[in-house]
Amino acid sequence: MVWTAILNPVALWAAGDTVSADRSLHVTSDTMISERDAAFVEFVGNATATSQDSVVHADSIKVFLYKDEEKKKLDKEDEQNIKEILATGNVRFISGDRKAFAEKAVFTTANQILILTGGSPKVLTGESFVTGKKITLFQKDGRVVVESGKEKRVEAMFNSNDRLDKKEGE
Repeated sequence: MVWTAILNPVALWAAGDTVSADRSLHVTSDTMISERDAAFVEFVGNATATSQDSVVHADSIKVFLYKDEEKKKLDKEDEQNIKEILATGNVRFISGDRKAFAEKAVFTTANQILILTGGSPKVLTGESFVTGKKITLFQKDGRVVVESGKEKRVEAMFNSNDRLDKKEGE
């Protein structure tokens, strides 16, 4: 499916890539906020998260972690500790020639779903793009849903010079 090549959630947020051996997430910001009993760490001000070849920039990035009890219930012993990543404010994703823009992005690692909302979420590959009110990328089944709003219809443009069917790594 063409949308799988254009809107690959792995390429947009590689922290959810279950195939890769290196699933580390490196985050920098002006300020980091964490509480002793909280299951999250928030990075505020010029926040940048890097995982493999993907980079996310936002005003704030909040990383939610599985608590020990949750990991035991979900049998997550061999997987990463990251439950969800929330990026807000001027969100920009960059991975190769793929880019995404939104005011809010939520990536859930368990179901590997990325949801882009706020402003006019847009995903670009080369000069081809799709935009709407809400963009949901389902990594597990390679499905993408772009929803319109009352004043904003779904819009897509395919540039004939872009190779939309290429696979990762080509």
